[in-house]
Amino acid sequence: MEAVKNKPRILLAEDSILSRKIAVRVIENCDCEIDTAENGREAFEKASANAYDLIIMDMFMPEMNGGEASVEIRKTGIKTPIVALSANPVTPEERIQYGFNDSMLKPVSKTEIARILSLYCNPRETGDAPASISNAGTDDSLFDEAGALEFAGGNRAVLTEMLRIYVECTGKNIVDLSSHLDSCDLQKAKSAAHLIKGESKAMCAKMIFQVSSEIEEAAKDGDRGKCRSLVPELEKSFSRFKESLNSTRK
Repeated sequence: MEAVKNKPRILLAEDSILSRKIAVRVIENCDCEIDTAENGREAFEKASANAYDLIIMDMFMPEMNGGEASVEIRKTGIKTPIVALSANPVTPEERIQYGFNDSMLKPVSKTEIARILSLYCNPRETGDAPASISNAGTDDSLFDEAGALEFAGGNRAVLTEMLRIYVECTGKNIVDLSSHLDSCDLQKAKSAAHLIKGESKAMCAKMIFQVSSEIEEAAKDGDRGKCRSLVPELEKSFSRFKESLNSTRK
């Protein structure tokens, strides 16, 4: 009797709740088991304690970033393939420096995750047939619903859940951003703006993405005054985004 092959086991290191949820759903639908880590240090600890077939590592995380975590993992002699997640292209030099086998650009699509899994895990895709994409009439200067639905694999139920999480997380992240600016911690403010930017790009929330990008750049430049001046615009864009969503559900 032929032995049953165990499902490939994946470790996903990603600090964004929204990005983790999306990736977990896609990976599970490809008949893989998935474990998650919320920062680089946790990823290193889990990779050291467990056997994985693949590690997907976000480059920008608290505690220890993805590059640092990957270097520490390689120091232990672990040869598991590690794929970097980044908003910017990972250079060949960075792959060598950090011990990455491959990379994916954020926001990551279902197709791109499936490509990586097929290269390193050879899984089979199951379930969740896409629903048809429809235009619910949202203001596309605020929210590209068709783009977000495509990112959700064409499944409107998945998109609804993603939007719920996005709104909840973004509200908290904006509060955190303001708090960090009040305490003059530009490094934490930059991290908060980066998180808002990344999740807004994934959800095609155009205006929030644009303003949070400007805040992140201002924080990088050490311009706290400009950051503060942009927060009301960010809050306004977020309010308009929520109103736009609510208007489509009436």
